[in-house]
Amino acid sequence: MKEIIVACITLGITGFAFALILAFLSRKLKVEEDPRITQIISLLPAANCGACGFAGCRGFAQAVINEGKIFSGCIPGGHEINEKIAKIIGVKGGITLKQKTAATCRCGAQLGEKKESSVYSGPFTCQAAHITGSLDCAYGCLSYGDCIKACPTGAITLKSKKIYVEVKKCIACGKCVEVCPRKLFELVPILSNIGVYNVCCNNNEKLNNIKKVCSRGCIACGLCTRVNDSPYYLKDNLSRIDFTKAKEETPLREGKEKCPTRCIFKLE
Repeated sequence: MKEIIVACITLGITGFAFALILAFLSRKLKVEEDPRITQIISLLPAANCGACGFAGCRGFAQAVINEGKIFSGCIPGGHEINEKIAKIIGVKGGITLKQKTAATCRCGAQLGEKKESSVYSGPFTCQAAHITGSLDCAYGCLSYGDCIKACPTGAITLKSKKIYVEVKKCIACGKCVEVCPRKLFELVPILSNIGVYNVCCNNNEKLNNIKKVCSRGCIACGLCTRVNDSPYYLKDNLSRIDFTKAKEETPLREGKEKCPTRCIFKLE
């Protein structure tokens, strides 16, 4: 019994001694973090979206301080926050951010509009359904929400098997673009005083093949291209928008209204 007590006491003293040594070393060897990193982090929206090119907000802040530049800046933060960051590191003028963009899904069909002639019984992910097939249209949205899970701000929702993007919440991080197996997402400009327009169809097959699988598909009729000052054009059996020519909303709206399948959308 005496030996057990002695052993316990010895172990306790040894453990305490090691704890003291570790505490001393942690203080002695501690690397002080530049307080400006914390200052920059406090300015960032904490989305950890990766749109800046770094793994998260802390990674971006550390790189800014270490390199003395703000790279492509914090995209969701906007000009005001980037100007403040530039001031912290002593860079005059900050950066000029690219035109603000938002994600759009190039499939506007909902339940009942896109044909599903078979019952899918695999894993409920777009990646899996894309391989095994769960939709007659080989180009359409599979509606299993891989993009919703990837979106860091909750800007993407699903209703009646149709994807919706809330422009005000979208920070254009591109996560949805990366995860969609059918490459349906694209970042399009938020046009000043106009908003976000896009042609929401990705099926570039001939009219008959499109009609077999979806009632919302673009049939390349070209009506949208015939309005005055139209920014719409046809390419590979699909209507597209030349955003460099989209200066006014009137031709965008008129082209949208002329579309017989209603596959042109304005995001709210």
